[in-house]
Amino acid sequence: MSVTRILSRFDLLLFAGSMALAFLGILGVYSASLQSPASSAFSRQLIWTALGLFICFIVFSIDYHHLVDYAFHLYVLSIGLLVGILLFGKTINGSKSWLTIGGQNFQPSEVVKVIVILALTRYLSNLSEDYLKRQHFIALVVIAMIPVCLVVLQGDLGTALMYFPILGGMMLIGGLKFRFVAAVMALGLAMAPAGWLVLEDYQKQRILVTFDPDLDPKGYGYQTRQSQIAIGSGGLLGTGLGNGLQSQLGFVPEIHTDFIFALLAEETGLLGACLVLMLYLFVLSRMIRIGEQARDRSGILIITGIASLIFFHVVINVGMALGITPAIGIPLPLLSYGGSSALSTYAALGLALNVHYHRFVY
Repeated sequence: MSVTRILSRFDLLLFAGSMALAFLGILGVYSASLQSPASSAFSRQLIWTALGLFICFIVFSIDYHHLVDYAFHLYVLSIGLLVGILLFGKTINGSKSWLTIGGQNFQPSEVVKVIVILALTRYLSNLSEDYLKRQHFIALVVIAMIPVCLVVLQGDLGTALMYFPILGGMMLIGGLKFRFVAAVMALGLAMAPAGWLVLEDYQKQRILVTFDPDLDPKGYGYQTRQSQIAIGSGGLLGTGLGNGLQSQLGFVPEIHTDFIFALLAEETGLLGACLVLMLYLFVLSRMIRIGEQARDRSGILIITGIASLIFFHVVINVGMALGITPAIGIPLPLLSYGGSSALSTYAALGLALNVHYHRFVY
């Protein structure tokens, strides 16, 4: 197949929007590394970006129908990997969810989210009914909850929560009846008190300080408060790359990972922050467009899972920076430093481009 034909079926707009976000992320990590102990983060981010692009094009090159066909095989392997990490993984920041490869720490639970999208797609695409029946609902919940439970046991509640938007979005598109939605909401409200009891003390404190920032301003509320100060001090045009006081003097811990939005807002101002959000809106709108053009149920479901995942990552992460959602360690796709999140996001991007490329294949 000629290069011209490939490019004619390749979604350059989605790719360009994603690369613009990745470029801003690289700039942010570079700025964060100027005066911080994470001075090697910039070079590592470049490596992770290059590796992520490689993964993206590998996933893009395999017809997504083949990936869906082998989704359950990948799912079983991923569950085995999560069990292995639970038994033999490395503990970082209280979470035993890390694997060390070549001196680099890697979090498999991030990549498993993409495999869960494929597994749910495989199950839903084989259904002939217009609406999900009770047994279908239970089966989908089981598929999603097995990795969720394993990730929770690893001590990473934030990552575990991000599986639910995938499940919810794909079930809605798959034909979830309103009574099931109402039942799940009622069950969630009924189980909320029990869920609170099983949370660790530090997890409870992070939730409480979200509603009352003055509860522990020098402890659990410190990071969020400093993030808010950084965003506020950026003004309209920002302080300039590398000139943010909150960012460069280390007032916001882990600013190159979970709070990179605060760094960009301080150093590029309100205009830069709005640019980031507009780019995410553009990327998500392109994905919705791809879903509309998809020629089969599998393509629509894949796009739904990916768009749901990215949307809630952005909402939760930006909410963390603004202090309106708890700080639960959710990275900002394509912007935050980190190899695990990068590989997961680029694999998801490759899938989305894949669906667009094969939109004329039945």
